[in-house]
Amino acid sequence: MPRAIRTLAKQPAPAGIYESSYDVRLGMHICARIAAGESLASLCRNDASMPTEKTVWNWSRSHPEFAVMKAQALGAARTRALESQAARDAAKRAAASRTGRRAWNKGRSGYSPERAEQILDRLQSGEALTEICRDPAMPCVATVYNWLRAEPDFVAEYRLAREVQMEVVVVDAVEGTSWKGSYGASMRDVARAARAAFRRCGRLWPRRYAAPGWVASWSRGSPW
Repeated sequence: MPRAIRTLAKQPAPAGIYESSYDVRLGMHICARIAAGESLASLCRNDASMPTEKTVWNWSRSHPEFAVMKAQALGAARTRALESQAARDAAKRAAASRTGRRAWNKGRSGYSPERAEQILDRLQSGEALTEICRDPAMPCVATVYNWLRAEPDFVAEYRLAREVQMEVVVVDAVEGTSWKGSYGASMRDVARAARAAFRRCGRLWPRRYAAPGWVASWSRGSPW
């Protein structure tokens, strides 16, 4: 066992299992594959030459330059996925307009800017979409997603509301903590509240209509 040396001089990095295996070229290769659309889970589990997901996560914590590069790759991949999804939705709308067939409920979606604004306001206050749609005065979740597929303007406003929602959840959780008698105890309570808020954001985070900017910021994880 190494003996501890009492000194204020900078110590070398510990050897053995605690030494980071981060390699710049490997990190760039991983980020390039993520930006191309490959998920981190499939990349690490299906390619024996790649590190584990836990290792990549540790790299993001201990190497800020890799964390930024990984966040940019995730944002680029999400942007490409959203663009392709928007193109598919536009193609479906164009195909439906060319067929000439009229469904019995066409034009009866119930969409109105006033109702959509009410939903967006409640999302921005931190309320989940499922909780909003339980209100008898609100449409069901499937109807809201139909609006998102049919109304491009509503999609843009919905993504902005979701970004605000994530920020509100974290800020409200941190501001809701109280003084615990000492700075250390209070900061530990703030850290616990922030981690719980980030977990709630993970549950609220939309998979299909999330904003690319929030994907990049969320990939950096909680600062607490």
